[in-house]
Order: sequence, then C-alpha cells, then structure tokens
Amino acid sequence: MAEGYDIVTTVESVAAPPAVQRKRGAALEDAILQAAFAELSEAGYTGFTVEGVAARARTGKASIYRRWPTKQELVMDALLARLPTAEQCGFIPRLDDSVTTAAALYGVARSIASVITSPAGDVMRAIKCEALADPQLARLIDDRFQAPRRESMLALLSRGVARGEVRPDAVNALVAD
Repeated sequence: MAEGYDIVTTVESVAAPPAVQRKRGAALEDAILQAAFAELSEAGYTGFTVEGVAARARTGKASIYRRWPTKQELVMDALLARLPTAEQCGFIPRLDDSVTTAAALYGVARSIASVITSPAGDVMRAIKCEALADPQLARLIDDRFQAPRRESMLALLSRGVARGEVRPDAVNALVAD
C-alpha cells in the first residue's frame, strides 16, 4: 500500500448517489397512464407493449399487471385519462330551461370536434379500428367509453322530445351513437 493512502477514507469520501425515490400509489398510476398514452401515440395499438410502458414509466411489468390485468384495460384507462368525460363534452345532467336542445347538441358537436382533432382523438380512432379484430377491446370501448355517452345523448334527446324540439323516433341508440 502506498504511503499516505487510506482506503477507508477514500471509500467514505466518495458520495453515494442519491437514492431514487420510487413512485407509489396515485403517482405511479399516473406515470403508467402517461407512459401508456405515449406508447400508444408512438407505437400504435399493434406495437403497444407492457414492456414499453414499464420502461417509459420506470417501473416493472408486475406493477402494471397488478393494476391492469390486460393490455386492453391499460389502453382504455390511458385513453380515458386523456379524453373528456361525458359532462365535459356538454352532456350536462340538468340543463337550464333556456338552453334549447339544438344549442346543447351544437355544444356537444364542438366538443367532439375538438377531441377528434387532438392527439387523444388520433389514438381513439386507431384503437377503434383495432377493436374490429379484438372483441375484448371492442367490449371495453363500448362499456367504458361509448355507453356512458350514448346514455347521456339519449337523455338529451328525450329532453328534446319533452320540449317538442325533437321527433320521438330520433330517441334511439343508432342516433345517439
């Protein structure tokens, strides 16, 4: 050993890198959903992998699978986190009497147009195309995205019938969709 060289002092003087704080709870879920949306935006549904999401979120696949047992459920939650709710689209449970059905429908149409032209709209269109070949994804899209909006549209149309602003035969799932 060289004179004046103290190995203990040298090891102690090297600063340990700061410990990286692991994300947990809501912070981890938010990081995973953001990573999943980024993966969808860049790789598309067919190129989407849980491994890619885990790498982006800096977590393990097990953390993802504990929260989302299937790829389809993770995809839907990532997308729904970016899309407006039915209420944000203008489907207000109780409209003021001064708001006509036509005005409410224009508001819904403006909201839909803004979503369609957004990055979330791009992803939603791609996922809906993939759902043609993936029944589980198609069911999730209908149950978690389309059904609540369909019900809100039917309620808005029913309100219009009661006010004499909408034909009764227009209150059906096809029109609502």
